[in-house]
Amino acid sequence: MEETVDYKLFCKSKYSDLYLKRYVQYLRGRDSINAKKSSERLAQHEAMLETFQEAYEKYKNVVNAAQVWNAIYNVHLRRKAKIGDLSELNETIIENIISAAQSWKKCSGHVFEDYIVQSTLERLREYHIQLVLQKKLTQMLRKGEIGNESEDQLDKLAKSDDFDIYALVDFNGMNYVFGCIQAKTSIRDRVGRDRDFSIPVMEKHFWSVAVTLDGQYLAMPKFEHMVNGGGETQYEENGWHGMYAMSNVVSNDRIYYDKDLELLIEHSRQAAQKFISARQRFDRYWKAVY
Repeated sequence: MEETVDYKLFCKSKYSDLYLKRYVQYLRGRDSINAKKSSERLAQHEAMLETFQEAYEKYKNVVNAAQVWNAIYNVHLRRKAKIGDLSELNETIIENIISAAQSWKKCSGHVFEDYIVQSTLERLREYHIQLVLQKKLTQMLRKGEIGNESEDQLDKLAKSDDFDIYALVDFNGMNYVFGCIQAKTSIRDRVGRDRDFSIPVMEKHFWSVAVTLDGQYLAMPKFEHMVNGGGETQYEENGWHGMYAMSNVVSNDRIYYDKDLELLIEHSRQAAQKFISARQRFDRYWKAVY
């Protein structure tokens, strides 16, 4: 019980200290409304990301990723809403809480995307693979640093919001996009819509996967069938090559419990190899060796 309390206190202290430090750094003594908003946005992003990285590494044998994430959410909510005690509520506090929750929803998704990219960077390097955010892929396309054929329509894909992260492999000195990744803090978020984006890219012989921080809802038959297929009237076939959940899930077919994203890394290695060696046989039904 004491260790459980410790991770909450750690998140509170770390987030608060980082946020204040980064906010002052970005503000640089300016006093305009725009400067304050911009500084807050950058500071809270970095505070959320770094707090999660450190807290999860420190306490992952005590609590799961979703619990750490929720502890940071609690701290963010209290800072943004300017509340210390919820024993008394009034209209202003309620409005502040709603605004703070919206702020978290908008920012936290991008933080989780950053976490996936940064936490896998060094481990993927030995396979000549890297994960890049949508913005980075767009920049690389403009610079002619991507070797895919025009038929892959990567310009169009990168301009959409269908995928958050792209998997690249360095082959003979050129980067090739071989995978499209959707990052989700919770499997509830637009998962049906995201499945519809995943299927066409699998049919174009790309690796299509999703990574979620909290896989709790994957225990429900509806969501299980969305990933694995097997539904009697709906979701008869798999919707992704794999779904990787960092917490609250049991591995089941294409659903993987992946606490440290080790399976994501190993499967990306297998997918890159298949893409380079036999792309036309890299179809919707391809499955990594578990």
